[in-house]
Amino acid sequence: MREIDQEIADRLAAMGVVPLIGGLIPEKATAALLGYSPAYMRQQASRGLAPLPFVMRGNRRFYRVGDIRAFALDTA
Repeated sequence: MREIDQEIADRLAAMGVVPLIGGLIPEKATAALLGYSPAYMRQQASRGLAPLPFVMRGNRRFYRVGDIRAFALDTA
């Protein structure tokens, strides 16, 4: 699991994104990590079909690093 954590950290650093306290990542960076467009992530979340659970801060969605890791490792 250490390997995926390092890859996530490296990709976030390359994008210039620093996770917030609690490991929260902005929606745009999450979409880039997972290979989705930010518009797709927004549309799915507004329909109640977000691929990952999110946390609202004002009118912005943030995703937890732990949830991103679990999603990336799920090979169902």
